[in-house]
Amino acid sequence: MAYAAGLPPQEPAALVQSSINHLDEMLPPQGRLALAHDDSGQLVGCDTLRRIGSDAVEMKRLYVRPAARGTGLGKQLFEMRIDEARKMGARVIYADTAKGNRAMLDMYERFGFEYVDRYPGNANPESFAPHLVFLAYHIPAPPGA
Repeated sequence: MAYAAGLPPQEPAALVQSSINHLDEMLPPQGRLALAHDDSGQLVGCDTLRRIGSDAVEMKRLYVRPAARGTGLGKQLFEMRIDEARKMGARVIYADTAKGNRAMLDMYERFGFEYVDRYPGNANPESFAPHLVFLAYHIPAPPGA
């Protein structure tokens, strides 16, 4: 996994437990969780949003299994997260990824995210900051608003 490869060593079980411990933050009403399945029912991708402020959300956990990469699923999940953030009333979406995770950085750049300093509410420990890139996307107001 490119994201974890750029961070200090972590036990996979601890990463899973951390997600489970904070699952409520990624479910409505404070967050969103999307799970993508292929035609056979196999889980092939996921992503989440979690509220970190009255008008701000954080993108987390975008992952597409290797067998489903190149199908446009990552882009589709990414676009769904932006739409869901808008529906949640967010004006800004924050995200982070490991330095060197070129695939994700390219995706963020294509969607208009800008590089920023570590933002309030970032889910990662402060000790990870030297290994991460932080980004923000300001959601345009709907036409006529």
